[in-house]
Amino acid sequence: MEWKTYLIMYFGTKAVGAKEIARRVESLGFKTTFGSSDFEYVWAKKPTKEEVLDLGDKIVIALQHTGAIFNLDTHD
Repeated sequence: MEWKTYLIMYFGTKAVGAKEIARRVESLGFKTTFGSSDFEYVWAKKPTKEEVLDLGDKIVIALQHTGAIFNLDTHD
């Protein structure tokens, strides 16, 4: 059983484009997906709440000043 965090992006209209936002998210270890989510992060083990929140904080930092917002969904 693999635990994954799914990331759904909502792009803003700032100067930072979708390709750059995708590059930033992928640099955090996310892989691009197609379907109901835009990216997924695969955990080596079941993550703790703190680990998921730490990942969310990293996304916030990566997306600063982009106008993008996101939603995370973590489950097996």
